[in-house]
Amino acid sequence: MATKTTNKLLKDLDSNDVKIREAAAKHRNATPEVLLKAIKDKDEDVRYAAALNPNASPEVLLKAIGDENEHVRCYAAKHPNASPEMLLKAIKDKVEDVRFFAAKNPNATPEILLKAMEDEDYNVRCAAAKNPNATPEVLLKAMEHSDWQVRCAAARNGNATPEVLLKAIEDRDLCVCCFAAGNRNATPEILRKAMGDKAWEVRYDAAGNPNATPEVLMRALEDEHKDIRSAAQERLQKDPILQIQVAALKAQKITS
Repeated sequence: MATKTTNKLLKDLDSNDVKIREAAAKHRNATPEVLLKAIKDKDEDVRYAAALNPNASPEVLLKAIGDENEHVRCYAAKHPNASPEMLLKAIKDKVEDVRFFAAKNPNATPEILLKAMEDEDYNVRCAAAKNPNATPEVLLKAMEHSDWQVRCAAARNGNATPEVLLKAIEDRDLCVCCFAAGNRNATPEILRKAMGDKAWEVRYDAAGNPNATPEVLMRALEDEHKDIRSAAQERLQKDPILQIQVAALKAQKITS
């Protein structure tokens, strides 16, 4: 049955009717063989369909990334089957959108993301800094950028190390500091720094961080801003052990 369908689709791709060829390229049972033929079609709509097809193999997408039409290249760069080899080509594309989708693709390797960090466009750099494959090296590079959006993305990334977050918590931009204070990888040292920040938003995020220590929470409970005190109280309500530890610190402070 599969062979019969493939033979029909291959035959449809020889049709003079572009709609028939496009339908073949869109077909849910289109094989890599069918899509390899479709991606070479003279009509861009057929090539769009081939590049978008969930069955497109890395070989098909590698062909698509060399297409003259930027939309075909964009579809290839965002495809979940994109290979690192293809994405390395995409990140060097002359069109920003192609590079953006390459930097955003979850198959992008650290090598590709480091290349993206050197891009002239901040949207590409942001996409790289947000990528779940971004390594500490990539994120440290992101923290050096002048664009606050890139630094924000790095401070928010789940792969951000304490080294990255230490840079972020001392950033000149409020957004970057807030994301660093709220990051689940923030250490007690980072949270202590955050609690000393003049911006209440940074202190608020530190008080709500799951890694907040009894010392951090005690400072938060004594903060002048009511929202920070409330965040600390809410955190303590969820953790009876922390309640005991904070109470002990309070008692120690009174007796000392």
